[in-house]
Amino acid sequence: MRIPYLSITCALVLDAVQGSPTSRYVLHERRSLDGGWTRQHRLPSDTLIPMRIGLAQQDLHRTGEFLNKVSHPKSSDYGKHWTAEQVANAFAASDDTVAAVKEWLIHNDISVDRLLHHRNNWLELNITAKDAERLLRTEYFVHVNKADGRLKAACKEYHVPEVLRGHIDFITPTVHFDTNIERRTKRKEPRSAPKNGRKGGCGYAPTFRSCPTCAPGTNAGDPKTYLGDCANRVTPACVRALYGIPDPSTIQKMDSKGRIPVGIVEFAPASQFPTDLDDFFSVYTDVPCGTHPRTISINGSLPYADLNTPANLFEANGDFEISWAIVYPNEVALYEIGSFETLLDALDGSYCTSAGGDPTMTPQQCGSAATSHFPDVISISWTQAETGHTSAYLQRQCNEFGKLGMMGVTVLAASGDAGVGNNCTNPSTGQNSLTSPGLFQVNYPASCPYVTAVGATRVSKFTPFAPGVQEVAPLDTIISGGGFSNVFAAPDWQLPTMQAYHSNHGSQIVGAGGQSLYNNSGLARGYPDISANGYQYSVYSGETNQPFSGTSGSSPMVAGVISLINGQRLAQKKRTVGFINPVLYAHPEILNDVVRGSNPGCNTTGFGTEKGWDPVTGLGTPNFPAMAALWNSLR
Repeated sequence: MRIPYLSITCALVLDAVQGSPTSRYVLHERRSLDGGWTRQHRLPSDTLIPMRIGLAQQDLHRTGEFLNKVSHPKSSDYGKHWTAEQVANAFAASDDTVAAVKEWLIHNDISVDRLLHHRNNWLELNITAKDAERLLRTEYFVHVNKADGRLKAACKEYHVPEVLRGHIDFITPTVHFDTNIERRTKRKEPRSAPKNGRKGGCGYAPTFRSCPTCAPGTNAGDPKTYLGDCANRVTPACVRALYGIPDPSTIQKMDSKGRIPVGIVEFAPASQFPTDLDDFFSVYTDVPCGTHPRTISINGSLPYADLNTPANLFEANGDFEISWAIVYPNEVALYEIGSFETLLDALDGSYCTSAGGDPTMTPQQCGSAATSHFPDVISISWTQAETGHTSAYLQRQCNEFGKLGMMGVTVLAASGDAGVGNNCTNPSTGQNSLTSPGLFQVNYPASCPYVTAVGATRVSKFTPFAPGVQEVAPLDTIISGGGFSNVFAAPDWQLPTMQAYHSNHGSQIVGAGGQSLYNNSGLARGYPDISANGYQYSVYSGETNQPFSGTSGSSPMVAGVISLINGQRLAQKKRTVGFINPVLYAHPEILNDVVRGSNPGCNTTGFGTEKGWDPVTGLGTPNFPAMAALWNSLR
């Protein structure tokens, strides 16, 4: 009989257990119970746990240094991206680390033959709860999620031999609750699922009333070119005019060397629906009907969403419609995943673990997308709070995004849609703050310094629209997320900007006790890095035209811009731009500065936009001609 897996967490066991023959046990990680979970009963001792031991990697602290060498415009190695094999070899755990951890397991009656998988940086095994508690000097409890009833096993803290602290990053499942990953799109609820009588999209013409730029009886113009209502309904034509993006007729199909120009990440069961893409393309573009994304299903996710759940379609439909209208005739692919970890497993075999509590990732899928399914640009429209995991966990995962940058991949992540936060802790009580100012919520992976965090802007409804018109930070429907990390330091390419910001603006917002509500050290990673329109995109979902707002739209839009620049560089026999942040901070003049608006939240006014970088809209919005000219001038 197959014993079912149960996602897991822990608490201290006081009785002595067998440990390393050479060291006393010490606390390795501790974390308070997540407010979204309730502890219930002890995990039955015979429950089978899929344990993952994250081995300390060699030279991981040099990730930023290596990445900067291939990404900084002044570096002689700019654009000399690493191969996957070079990355794996550079960071692989040392033989001493592997041997030390294996010795510990053997001493605790765990045979090396039981190890299911060892790929550079991880040891994996199935172990009973009883043996895991003995190994880690902890207690596992079953926890229930207050929102959806999911069960998970977890612990308050766990211990390892003192001599192994430098060899082990973290172990799962232990204290790492897989905090709900949020889609930060704000919009009206989808009105309907696809109509049952409609089988396909080709040969069908959406009705006149679908036109989002006009009311019946008025001069609609051509939705493919009309710019008359861009402050309220943003179409591909509006985006091209706003950012100077080339006309679709001038865009050539790029030679991407077997890689995918743009990859859109969706968490199952969210997925695009072909009929809606056909409708959108027929109204707003000249993209041929039947143009649909290749689906790269990682870890057995479904090829498309449940059609009876419109929300599952709405999110991904918007992502693909926004980005593909910019980059066609180039490809946009769907990466449908269960967690960030499974994405990294498939793209970078050196990560290879189910560290986020998903035990079903098979060893065969490690690195499965590293050849024909490897993207040049990745757009992630999902966020989670930094407090959802320990700092060791986030740092390990963030470094994996850095490795993708070393291989020439641009990773974009939405900054969030709730300003400085809507789930904020009262610094005096430690409880969720509902009425008084609370500690600002930091969103990940936007806070990771090795991704490009994308905030949101909108066209001002008080200024007549014209190409290049100045945008503002939105304050209705969505509010651009931004702030300062409590985990990650500002890297070298960002540190002067952060120090200047804090020197000029200080601790703008304080709590009742006078303490700062955010990390105002001047040394922390600030986000977002860049912004783009995130307000009222006109999309099709459920065979209906609908408004789509959020940094969920901003990120795939920027992905399209970067992909077009990649195409121009590839045509010159150059490499893709890869990690773009060092170039952006060295040359902020290639972006349109945004100086109006703010991002309130946590019962405060939040941050305000400023001249130059700010934690609302970053350095500004795309100026395609300037961006393309600069990147085309680099080696």
